[in-house]
Amino acid sequence: MTRPRSRGFEAALFVAIVASALVAIVLGSMALRSSNDAPPAQSGASSPSAVAQNSPSAEPQICASCWGDGAPDPQVTGEAVVEDGVQVLHVGLVGGYYQPNVFTVQAGLPVTVVFSGNAEGCLAEPEFPELGVKTDMASGTATAALGTLKPGKYSFTCSMGVNEGTITVE
Repeated sequence: MTRPRSRGFEAALFVAIVASALVAIVLGSMALRSSNDAPPAQSGASSPSAVAQNSPSAEPQICASCWGDGAPDPQVTGEAVVEDGVQVLHVGLVGGYYQPNVFTVQAGLPVTVVFSGNAEGCLAEPEFPELGVKTDMASGTATAALGTLKPGKYSFTCSMGVNEGTITVE
């Protein structure tokens, strides 16, 4: 005759099984994310890999600066496009980084930054700390109208402040 198991044993067994499953899911998710994070492209946001990373159907990207290998953000230079008297900076996502992320603009003309890409977490919330401007890319794009800036350097970052870009106003 077998002894009946206690409720405490059954509860402990259930907790152990659920905990093991959760650990397996988290580890699998981390492995999948790290295998999907391609090394950042160095040729700018108009490269074919950048276009693919910015398509709405692409998997959401997470901040490589926060969750990556600790490597410095790649520096990719972009150019302002003047549209109706406004300097527009287009910033996409490549491998979990904002790219391009280095711009030089002219003083005296308003600046607008357009972020695009499928992001989640802090990467989806770019901000301009010196200017107190915060945006949200939940829809796949975010536009930050910065106005006319005084000469100097201004940064944009993820909401954690580590994935960085720079706008130099001359």
